[in-house]
Amino acid sequence: MLIYILAILVILLLIILFRYLPRRVFLIFVTLLIVLGGIVFRIQTAERTPEPLTLEERAAIAREQELFTPWWGTYQKQIAELDRNWMRYHQILSDAKEGETDLEITYVRLVDLERDTQELRARIEQNAPPTELSNRVYDPLAVILAKTNDYAAAEQKAITLTRAAADPAAMKERNPAEQARLLELVMLRESPVALFISDEVGLIRRYFAPVSSSHEEAGERGGEQEDDEKLLDK
Repeated sequence: MLIYILAILVILLLIILFRYLPRRVFLIFVTLLIVLGGIVFRIQTAERTPEPLTLEERAAIAREQELFTPWWGTYQKQIAELDRNWMRYHQILSDAKEGETDLEITYVRLVDLERDTQELRARIEQNAPPTELSNRVYDPLAVILAKTNDYAAAEQKAITLTRAAADPAAMKERNPAEQARLLELVMLRESPVALFISDEVGLIRRYFAPVSSSHEEAGERGGEQEDDEKLLDK
């Protein structure tokens, strides 16, 4: 609100000066005002160099990274399983569409996939972030886990509904091509939206960046340390 008041006052001042000052003086004044405003804006928006961390702060971040790394490794494996299950799902429907499997085989494969997806979803829900982490790490991880749970639930729903549609006892259509088309319609209608966690991953990467940079330097000197940021790129 204050900035709008100042803007209005500046505009009124310029109108008054335009009426009572010689044109040359007025133009010089406006030019100086623009230059001064640009300098102030640049100073206000310039990126400030963060203060260096103390040894205690670095040690605390390093301890958090030790807690974070195994959790993130487990999470990555579970995400890979989600991807494999979804690829299996598409392959099952593709085989049915190409006529390589009949409805009974498709149904059995979907039942197996549904069971694996339910078991994976339960493991994802149980993989809670370590409570010892600070809020700067725990909060983004909690958001990541919530988004992943929603994605896994949507994936499971699509597979379950497709399995129900493929049940030979419930399928009224007898034409194999039409059966495959009906299953594909379920897939198109129920497919989950992509999992977007880049913002949360970026917050965590920036938090661990000072410690990760130290590990990179140590790795260059001794050849024994790995770049911890790669954990967040997989």
